Amino acid sequence: MAMRSSGRAVAAARLCTCATSSTTSAGLPTALAAVRTFTSSSASQSKTPQYEGHVPLSAFQKAFMTVGSALASLHNPARADMIATLSETSGERFLPRLRDQMLATAEGRALLVDQPTINSRTVSMDHLRSLPDGSLGRAYVDWLEWCGVTPDTRAPVQYVDDPELRYVMQRYREAHDLYHLLCLMPTSLLGETVVKYFEYSHFGLPVALLSSIGGPIRLITSPNENTRKQVLDPLFTKLIPWAVRMGTQVKPLIGIRWEDRWEQNFGELRRELGFEDPPVRVEYERKKNGGKRKAWSSQVVSAQQQRAAAAEAAAAAAAAEAQHVNSSASPSSSAAPSSPTSQHP
Repeated sequence: MAMRSSGRAVAAARLCTCATSSTTSAGLPTALAAVRTFTSSSASQSKTPQYEGHVPLSAFQKAFMTVGSALASLHNPARADMIATLSETSGERFLPRLRDQMLATAEGRALLVDQPTINSRTVSMDHLRSLPDGSLGRAYVDWLEWCGVTPDTRAPVQYVDDPELRYVMQRYREAHDLYHLLCLMPTSLLGETVVKYFEYSHFGLPVALLSSIGGPIRLITSPNENTRKQVLDPLFTKLIPWAVRMGTQVKPLIGIRWEDRWEQNFGELRRELGFEDPPVRVEYERKKNGGKRKAWSSQVVSAQQQRAAAAEAAAAAAAAEAQHVNSSASPSSSAAPSSPTSQHP
């Protein structure tokens, strides 16, 4: 990072020196010509891909794609490709503020230097499953499985021109499931809406604002009257105010190196960051078997109890098996019971 910052400073100093020299020797028109040449050169360079997968766009193209992807996202919020496009074409000028938040801490600066990613190729899900109950890593992988989602669905950024800002957007995108987890929200329409209000309040990206508007519209237009009554009232009176308050209250999340936090206690981490529990527990449909489950927080307790009971039963079965093998009892002795199947959610 020091080299990058130094490079920017040197480039700026050279530009100032060039402009000053031109003004002194040949007058103001020469200086303006130098600036125009520099601007033209920069514009032509912007048409050259700046990183692998980069798709350079003109201002008109970005504006056109912003409008098109916004309309498509409102029409069908499930279009993840349109939401991803909208986030890039509309959010680039907001990314420097998030980068500054990363630069403000050693943890965030390390992220910008190393640029780690979060997916099943870079993070061992088996390792996270092996972590103790109550840790962030275990909570994260359990949440992924309960909700039936994967960290591999985040599209790579391609329309953000600056390589460093590209990583900021990619980091925001890949940590989306962790924001769900920290807010104790499922991936249902209601849970997603709450998280989008939180994201807009916390990160300030336009795509989150549009998504936060689209969610309530779909709920309001739902043909199910019971759904409207049971969902809209807690959403508008309790959950949205809570999400907005959390967005302004918690520490900047963009600079958190989650890879170094997997073993940290989940509750301790939420307190460190400034999270409070939501005022309403949101039900969600478990993706694996379609069964209705209570909110994520109560699911944790249930899962821990099931795993503890299964482990205790397995230990008892193993002890009984060992006793059976070592025993000199008659062949009529009953066999040890088989180990029960763990009901891991």
